[in-house]
Amino acid sequence: MSKFILLVFLSVLYVPTIADTNQNKSPALQQSKWKTVSHGFSLEMVQVKADYVRAVFLARGLPADVVEKISQYCVFGNIIRNQSNAQIVARLSDWRAVTRDGVKHKLKLKSAWTKEWSKKGIAFRWLILSEDQSFDAGDWIQGFSTVALKPGQQFDLHYSWKLQGKTYSNKFKGVTCAPASKS
Repeated sequence: MSKFILLVFLSVLYVPTIADTNQNKSPALQQSKWKTVSHGFSLEMVQVKADYVRAVFLARGLPADVVEKISQYCVFGNIIRNQSNAQIVARLSDWRAVTRDGVKHKLKLKSAWTKEWSKKGIAFRWLILSEDQSFDAGDWIQGFSTVALKPGQQFDLHYSWKLQGKTYSNKFKGVTCAPASKS
């Protein structure tokens, strides 16, 4: 498993990348997913429907009001892998969901959720990705990322990672939040 460490980027050299990005939809699950590999960095994102978010967090004993709040977010299941031979650092706190109107939205990651939950006496710290990730060769992690967007809303995810002293950036175009649940 990857190690979690806090990193400070004193200076960032952005190197634009061209990556092979695949989007596909699972007809059986009615979910879309996006996957790319570039410069040793592999990122896969899968839409997570609100009903599934509710089921996962209720099963872990979180109060209904907390579960309902997180289920109102645009949620993705993510798998991040280091497919290089060197350490990769990903600072998810720098990643942005850019909506069609050009507005940049920060992801709501682990520290923001746990801070909110701790005020309610909830010590739960699992499932949500942390702001800073460090991956040795072959390491990987999976977890949820959230952004305050509406069901079905579309955005481009601008993301970056650092490998051997260079910061690479890329984006998933046309990422779509899971559609609203049918009642």
